[in-house]
Amino acid sequence: MASESSFDATTSVRSLYGDIKLPSGCYFPFSAPHDVEITRLLRRDLAVTRAGDLVQIVDMTTMKPFTTAPLHYSDLICRLLWRRAIYCKILGGDILNSFGERPAQSVRCNAIYLDSVLDWIKRPLKIAAESNPPGRVRLLDIYMIEEFYVGRHEPSAVICWQRNNPTINLRGIDILSKSFNWQEPAQQFGDAWEGSRHCWNTQSLSDKCLESVVDNCKVLFEDFYDHPYPRMDTHPEETEETRCYGGDVID
Repeated sequence: MASESSFDATTSVRSLYGDIKLPSGCYFPFSAPHDVEITRLLRRDLAVTRAGDLVQIVDMTTMKPFTTAPLHYSDLICRLLWRRAIYCKILGGDILNSFGERPAQSVRCNAIYLDSVLDWIKRPLKIAAESNPPGRVRLLDIYMIEEFYVGRHEPSAVICWQRNNPTINLRGIDILSKSFNWQEPAQQFGDAWEGSRHCWNTQSLSDKCLESVVDNCKVLFEDFYDHPYPRMDTHPEETEETRCYGGDVID
């Protein structure tokens, strides 16, 4: 990814996003994450606050801002940090020991991938927040669309889901549309896992509620998506440098 000092208003989308390509899963970690990566995930405690017309993500361990985002991303960021906090709950104790070996690795990989996505979108979110009109961050949109429909981010899972749902074009969905129905994941993956019943706040989770979240998680991750492709194919027309997501969305 290009350094902040090299960025200006005319920088290409490739410079803005590094070489992140669509689908976002092309950077999914296929090998088991190292313990140091899990430790880093658990040590960073991120929370979301409202700052005027912006959304601010704060690192509560240092009490320093992590990044700012446009207000239209408020709900998505709440849901993203809820998922991250749930992964931390599962990985921070002995809960994962009750999972099978393959589902446990999948949970670890998805958790580390989520944290990597946060690092990748940190600067683009800030740029989008400072744009007039406020901009969009494609990687965040795609990540949350996959989270909403597929529930997990292994490229094999996304491909398998897409093959089973050929009439739905994940890349053509506007996740910020007012008509987007967020109630569906509660029905598909369980309302405990989806988080709205807990207002996306893990601090209010009782032990019984956490058990329900873990049960939903097991159902999602123990259904292994098995198919021959180790990675999702990335076509030239689907790369970030061919798309512009500023105030306007250009396909």
